[in-house]
Amino acid sequence: MTDFDHTDIEKQLIKDFGGTPSESFGPDGMIGDEPTEVRLAKKEDRFRLNKDTHETLVENDGTYIFDDLQDNQPPKQVEADQVADELGEDWHSDRGYMHQFVSVDSFF
Repeated sequence: MTDFDHTDIEKQLIKDFGGTPSESFGPDGMIGDEPTEVRLAKKEDRFRLNKDTHETLVENDGTYIFDDLQDNQPPKQVEADQVADELGEDWHSDRGYMHQFVSVDSFF
């Protein structure tokens, strides 16, 4: 993929899943009345999840759309509470915000 535009990919994936991309901060969009967040794995074999966004998704029955850009499998929509089952207790703060990683293999 030579022209990688994360925002364009996010918006297209949300539309592909029948949703509306967001134009503001917070989750990347809405599918129906539920928030959704797109997570892409471009070079690594993991997805980074933001704690604040994750908590918003869980509280509002939201979903993630995961896409491993290194494989030929279609993206997957996963309930946020199912993703929570894959997370540990410790959140990292080395980037100035709390985050954790989940393995691509957890969903593909």
